[in-house]
Amino acid sequence: MKKRRWTLSRRKEIATAYLFLLPFIITWVVWSVLPLIQSLNMSLYDFSFIHPEQTKFIGIGNYKKLFANGDFWIAVRHTIQFVVITVPVTLAVSLPIAGLLNSKIRARTLFRTAYYMPNVISSIAVATVFMYLFVQGGICTRVLHFFGFPDVTWFTDVKLALPFVMMIYIWQVSGFYIVIYLSGLQTISPDLTEAAKIDGADHIQIFFRITIPLLKPTLFFGMTYSIISAFQVFDQIVAVSQNKLGSPAGATSTMVTYFYANAFQYYDMGYGCAAAIVLFILIMLVSVAQKKLMNDGEGV
Repeated sequence: MKKRRWTLSRRKEIATAYLFLLPFIITWVVWSVLPLIQSLNMSLYDFSFIHPEQTKFIGIGNYKKLFANGDFWIAVRHTIQFVVITVPVTLAVSLPIAGLLNSKIRARTLFRTAYYMPNVISSIAVATVFMYLFVQGGICTRVLHFFGFPDVTWFTDVKLALPFVMMIYIWQVSGFYIVIYLSGLQTISPDLTEAAKIDGADHIQIFFRITIPLLKPTLFFGMTYSIISAFQVFDQIVAVSQNKLGSPAGATSTMVTYFYANAFQYYDMGYGCAAAIVLFILIMLVSVAQKKLMNDGEGV
């Protein structure tokens, strides 16, 4: 009888849990799973918004066309460059600041709010402010020119446009990761660091032998989220490119802007969906590889 009551009680708990999860599951299916399936299906067709009546099945034709297009590979290169540079720099900026905010300093709450503020401001607004600062003759370009750098408009220069977008992106998102890493640091007991200090450990030893190992789950989440976000950068590029995505001369073209331009500016939806599916697969592969590295590191 007790076993039966326990089973009924357990079933009610499970049913209640699924009931609370149901809104999230429905939202996830409607806004993530179904669009992904639809995009995969459309990538197999020659489909255009302008002439929908001429839609025809072409199999992997869009993918063949995609991989043979030099502009696509330029977008891939820019995307990888963006991820490889912004992810570690964001970590290098946010983790030390999180450590500083975790210490006993004055106006700690004020600093936490100040560092997080850029993350809640519109990306377009942030990019616009940076464009005024780094235009030819702007405040920042004048300061840099004083130290020997050329006085040029960064977002119209082919060599500087992508680094300019990276700078905007890092400045805006760092506050989010500061909060994430700060929450992880606050779960580490001060007794551990105090005991290490008594044993003669310095700050560097404490950081690498105590803080980092205990912070691994938070670091993994932050790095994974950072990589996925960097792959999907879009708003800052839209603001910098102004009238044409990827300008100047394709210097800020990424995989997201590439599939968006083809799907919604050139109305080649099938081809654009093929580019989106390739981006999705690339993100999944990187995420799985990162998860495997994380598991291997825990097993050492």
